[in-house]
Amino acid sequence: MNMSFLIGTVIVVMIAGLAATLAVGWSNANRNENTGYGSGTGKKWTRLGLIYVLCIAIALAAFFAILNR
Repeated sequence: MNMSFLIGTVIVVMIAGLAATLAVGWSNANRNENTGYGSGTGKKWTRLGLIYVLCIAIALAAFFAILNR
């Protein structure tokens, strides 16, 4: 696979993520106050942390698998 293609793919994904984040941040639904927003944050942070750890582990495994080919 061409390295330029991979770099281009990463840039496209980053731009799409930025666009999606800005769209959610500027949406009307996001501007309205949600009284229950702050409840249950401990579970949310725990789940988010586990997702991050899992994704990092998968990325590292893929990196080392590609590196050792």
